[in-house]
Amino acid sequence: MNADRPSMHKNIIRLLPEEGTKRPRRVRQTAAVRKLVIRLLPGIDDHLRAETRRRGDLSSMIIEAINAFDLERVRLVDLSSETNIPTTTVALPKSIHAALKALAKTRATSMNVLVNTAVAHWLAGKNIIRLL
Repeated sequence: MNADRPSMHKNIIRLLPEEGTKRPRRVRQTAAVRKLVIRLLPGIDDHLRAETRRRGDLSSMIIEAINAFDLERVRLVDLSSETNIPTTTVALPKSIHAALKALAKTRATSMNVLVNTAVAHWLAGKNIIRLL
């Protein structure tokens, strides 16, 4: 085996640079993105996570769902009967986060309900879930 090339072994550990050399810079969250901690209904969460295994990431699908519906007029989902729902953190563009926050105040509800509503209607439009 050539000593100049790293081995093809799977158990390779990378070392930090020598003292005096600069370390790679950490990537920071940009000011254009806001993180939102939400609690997705179990049926919604299951379907979204199944979709993310096939394509894309959770945040991009939630953004697509939010943009697909007029959240000022659609019927809201009922989260009152759900307890102990695990949290999920999504990254939203600052503009969508601000719009959700303002709309939540206008509709006297939470941003969490709005996100669940958007995703529920989005999944219903794809005939994945049924809304009652």
